[in-house]
Amino acid sequence: MLLEGSDKKEFGVADEGEASNVPAAITDTGCERELNEDRYAVIESQSGLAWLVCDGMGGATGGELAAQLAIDAIRRDLENLPSRPPEVALRGAILEANRVIVLRRQNQAFSQMGTTIVGGLFSGSELVIGHVGDSRIYLIRDGAIQQLTTDHTYVQELVDKGQIKPEEALSHPQAHILTRAIGSEPGLEVEVQRYWIWETPPGEAMDYLLLCTDGLYSLVSEGEMANIVSQSTPQRACVKMVETAKSRGGFDNITLAIIPLNGQLRQEPPAGYEEQAKKQRLKLAHAGSQDANKSLARIILLVVLLSGLSALVTMLLMAFSMSH
Repeated sequence: MLLEGSDKKEFGVADEGEASNVPAAITDTGCERELNEDRYAVIESQSGLAWLVCDGMGGATGGELAAQLAIDAIRRDLENLPSRPPEVALRGAILEANRVIVLRRQNQAFSQMGTTIVGGLFSGSELVIGHVGDSRIYLIRDGAIQQLTTDHTYVQELVDKGQIKPEEALSHPQAHILTRAIGSEPGLEVEVQRYWIWETPPGEAMDYLLLCTDGLYSLVSEGEMANIVSQSTPQRACVKMVETAKSRGGFDNITLAIIPLNGQLRQEPPAGYEEQAKKQRLKLAHAGSQDANKSLARIILLVVLLSGLSALVTMLLMAFSMSH
């Protein structure tokens, strides 16, 4: 169940001139690492607008390369393929990233590299989120927070089995052992969820998505994240959370993105959404068909011109031969 309207709380007001509905993202190496193996990206495509956060791993430059390879593969997949339903597009793009990294791991120098990924693909009022690993997506509304993703880690399996309490997970000595990662196996399973953005009811607060790596949530509590996002613009909240994590050691890279939804997230579509989406898909399919027909016409014209040119050259050669 998604967040219900929480009790009203008093928060600081953002300075005038700063937009509370403009998304923001930030990445920081932290206090102890020499390299930043995190990556984030925003990708616009025919299938929708994607926000992505990756946390690479693998030692030396392996993690940095894995995160960048994943971003690049997803970008190519989304930008080069025609429009698809967002769930199909996001899952397919993440699987393509996995394929690329699995192949690269055949090089002994990069045999241990991999990356987590968490992403959201926006298409109209529909939002699809997908993830692999322990990077997270949170939903924040008016000071309340809810984790939308479930970590693919050994300790999360212990929590699911009731062997440890949720509050013990982060301090567990095996807290960061992943059970799933991009590049770990060819037959990767991508966890995908569908949501829809509804208009914000009068008098209620809109929702924010927070995408982040474990470098943030390991050092900044969920309550603190919710309060910071609710009190600040996304830009200021990003900076504040990085500063807070670094003040507590910043032992890992820190990356996050805050996306105002300009509405509230729900698990069911608005009335008439499916019919509207069907019309949009038909419109895109018709446009694609027209483009295909135009391309075919160009090819036919080119073939005709080349055939005519070839016939002309043949006639000239024959005339030249006869004259000699």
